[in-house]
Amino acid sequence: MLISILIIIVMGTMSYAAETGTVYLESNQNVVEKGEEVEITVNLKDVTTAACNFFLYFDEDKWDYLSKMDNTNVEKNRILFVWYDTNGGRSAKQGELVKFRFKAKENGLSTFSIEGDFYNSVGQKLKVDFQEKQVQIGKEETIFQQQEEEEKGDNEQKGNANLEVLRLDREGMTPAFDKNITEYYLTVTNEVKEIEVLAVTSNPEASVEITGNTKLKEGLNTIKIQVTSEDKKEKKIYTIQVTRTANLALANTNLEILAIENVLLSPPFEPNETNYAAEVAKGINDLNVFAVPENEKATVQISGDKNLKEGNNTVTVVVTAANGFSKKKYQIQVYKRNEEEQKQYEEEQKEQIQKVEQAFQIDEMKEERSQNQKDTEKGKISPIIVIILGSVLIVLTVVVFKRKKK
Repeated sequence: MLISILIIIVMGTMSYAAETGTVYLESNQNVVEKGEEVEITVNLKDVTTAACNFFLYFDEDKWDYLSKMDNTNVEKNRILFVWYDTNGGRSAKQGELVKFRFKAKENGLSTFSIEGDFYNSVGQKLKVDFQEKQVQIGKEETIFQQQEEEEKGDNEQKGNANLEVLRLDREGMTPAFDKNITEYYLTVTNEVKEIEVLAVTSNPEASVEITGNTKLKEGLNTIKIQVTSEDKKEKKIYTIQVTRTANLALANTNLEILAIENVLLSPPFEPNETNYAAEVAKGINDLNVFAVPENEKATVQISGDKNLKEGNNTVTVVVTAANGFSKKKYQIQVYKRNEEEQKQYEEEQKEQIQKVEQAFQIDEMKEERSQNQKDTEKGKISPIIVIILGSVLIVLTVVVFKRKKK
């Protein structure tokens, strides 16, 4: 132990490196009961280390330390760990460095934290960031579980298999929840290992089963929320496609532009909205769809835009991210009018045009009347002026009459 520490001290006197890594902690369980054991793993990413010495801190009131290792020393609430590569740096480590075992003894939320020094194979001290880990002892109600009680649905139809609320413990899920939309998307960083899901049914007696939201792997994950109606006759599955990645830009599946030539989308296009509606004339058989991804390295595949049939058609636009596996699906429900509907549509358009023209003519007439009234008022003599002129004439008449009389 002393030799190991001396080696690290000597190495610590050498120059600092520009490399930057992250030391983070993982646990094999995030919630345990009293008496259960948990493993805390120390991990290193982005750099490799040939020697290290660090302290792992834990709550001694809540945990008993179980591991016994030669290169560790325990003092109250901290464990000193010392290691160096006996092969002179040829066996430098990255990823999992060491595991520690603990036994839970008191309920509550506890935090494991770490700090120390790490060196590369040439003795340079590495610059590292440290991340802590929380573990819950005793299954206490989470905020989501409390919200679930408060937000119960009130639809008592026994065959109802809809969700009333779908919410995650982090932002970024698209599109916004709608009980009629069953496919959603989310991108997270590699630090996210699990996602808490709040799923409240419209009928409080319906049942929900959530799978795939823990132990997320790097790449594409699918969270499945299956709702079974009260009468057990109906089932509905909502899915959330979760991409866990170190490079968020390469996982971008958003469209920058989505449009159909000479056709209006409802609602107007917005990157996080994935479901649209449109209506076209009877004579239109093919659509000219414009779909441009935000990331120019992403690819777009369009289907359902040719040989439209009368009635409902589904145009699907699938965006595959630059990473090759993250996908997002945009859908446009296109309704093609039949002959009778087309005639009715054209008649309604004519009526609308006539109403607009009539309204325009009425406005013109009002404007003309208003102008005439203004012109007339300009040509009129004010009543006050008439009175004044009349009074002047009377006075002049009296004066003239008196002079003649004299």
